[in-house]
Amino acid sequence: QPKVPTVISYDPYNNKSFTWGAQRHKNEIIEGIKLLLDPDQEQPIYVPQSNTKNELKRLGKPPLEVAADYIGAIYQHARSRIETKVHLDYLHMCQKKFVVSVPAVWSDKAMDTTRKAAKMAGIHPITLIKEPEAAALYTLHVLQEKALSVGDAFVLCDAGGGTVDLISYEVTNLSPKLKLKELVPGKGGMAGSLGLNKRFEQAVEDVVGEEQFHTLRKTTGFEQAMLQFDRSIKTAFRGDIDDEYYVNFPMAKLQDDEMNNIQANCWNMKGDNVKGIFQPLMTDIQRLVDDQVNLVKVKRMSESHPKAKEIKAIFLVGGFGSSEYLKKCLEETHPGIQVIQPHDAWSAIVKGAVLSQLPDEATITSSVATRHYGVSANNDWEEIRDRGQEKVWLESHGKFKVAKMTWYIYQGEDLERDHKIIFPFYRSLDDGFSPDRLIFKDELMQSESIQPPLYPKHGLTTPNCTLIADLRNVDRSLFRARSGHNGKVYHDVYYDLAITLQSAGMKFSLEIGGEEIGSVEAKYD
Repeated sequence: QPKVPTVISYDPYNNKSFTWGAQRHKNEIIEGIKLLLDPDQEQPIYVPQSNTKNELKRLGKPPLEVAADYIGAIYQHARSRIETKVHLDYLHMCQKKFVVSVPAVWSDKAMDTTRKAAKMAGIHPITLIKEPEAAALYTLHVLQEKALSVGDAFVLCDAGGGTVDLISYEVTNLSPKLKLKELVPGKGGMAGSLGLNKRFEQAVEDVVGEEQFHTLRKTTGFEQAMLQFDRSIKTAFRGDIDDEYYVNFPMAKLQDDEMNNIQANCWNMKGDNVKGIFQPLMTDIQRLVDDQVNLVKVKRMSESHPKAKEIKAIFLVGGFGSSEYLKKCLEETHPGIQVIQPHDAWSAIVKGAVLSQLPDEATITSSVATRHYGVSANNDWEEIRDRGQEKVWLESHGKFKVAKMTWYIYQGEDLERDHKIIFPFYRSLDDGFSPDRLIFKDELMQSESIQPPLYPKHGLTTPNCTLIADLRNVDRSLFRARSGHNGKVYHDVYYDLAITLQSAGMKFSLEIGGEEIGSVEAKYD
């Protein structure tokens, strides 16, 4: 198969033994494995709940380990196939790079969990890339000699099994290599084609009844019906309600039901049944695309761009992106924009991920911040300005202080790739401090409010991660000694946490006086 299902099935008596992908599964399956790594993603109400959480609880295996098992299985399979084509000595000599794609809507914590799962699977170090970004690199690289011009804007809709991601780019250079810049913050949601399968499963239960369904779902006949829907019906459907589909449940012993069109273990499924399964997902995806198109136009009009009102095309990629019905729906919503399903759209992500490691071919020069990032720090308390805010007395300074937010990255801000953003910090230590006092913990905060708040506030500001800076090996002469308001000696430590924006996630480093020194670790737990 060109693609394998993201499913895994464990031996109920040995959770180290499993089947995966397209292998025959004898036990309960866990599907949508990748989605387990970002449990905070909001699930659409129109998609029935899966039994995955119950199955994980029964196994006693956390999602991280399940994802690592699946990634490791893919890696070992890939290696075994490569080893049949390449001499082993040469293969061992080759430098290997690993690129892992992630949904654009994922949190920084989910990206960190992905790194951990990959490392657990034996893939390390890795580079993460946002899936729609990888797809855009490949798609536009292939089309760059076919009517592309500098200044053209594109919206890319990556519709996969679990998520649908939207991202937009403008062509800034065509030769000698393709350069793109991100236009507006990427958006997305859990509207992938896995939701269609879940809704089909629910539709079957509604037709045969809860009692029959309980027995049916454990049969080979049900498994065959699910495959038929996944591989034939949902890919063939083009929105015609006059179409009819015959869903077979071999040897399932279903009761004939003329009213519900069930006869001889076969359900005569009407076109409007299929449309009903598709409709809420289509509505969600159309809304996401519409929002992205409008945001691009508004931004370019605010910049007086000569092509402000023009969007060259909407590209549909990913497995679900090959749906003719999805293409038809988007064409109806946006009659003035060409909707293109590139050749091999389902594989655009993996090819773009490889292309991202060939910087002479194509590159993304900048991205757009999806949220605000900053830190909370003590500031001098002012009675009028800070009225109503909690104040604390700081003995070393002889002043009242108040926690205030300092934002260094703003939502919607254009950020150059691989450009460092400096977060300055300082600490005051008592004279005679122990070396362990030079391990500092600072919280990187985030906010998704339109206007970032001035003060830390529950519900408006949330921790992104804890940055642990280790300065124990730093030259102590770089610290500043001073006498405090109370006459005691204090040592002020000034240091910078530098953040480098990458395709997916952030890289952290520790600097003093502009020189990288010490170490910093980000913890998302």
